[in-house]
Amino acid sequence: MKNRDYKITGRTEHKFGKGSRWCKRCGDYNAVIQKYDLDLCRRCFREVANSLGFRKFK
Repeated sequence: MKNRDYKITGRTEHKFGKGSRWCKRCGDYNAVIQKYDLDLCRRCFREVANSLGFRKFK
């Protein structure tokens, strides 16, 4: 898990928008899935979806 504490990184705290949330696995700010409190980017979600219990339907 990446440390994204505002005091450590020196970033200004954002209350809303893309800068206010990040992937808890890789630390990326783009394409973060917040549903079900996942807080994972789409790339990390695809890697760990099966272990989280998600199934892919065609």
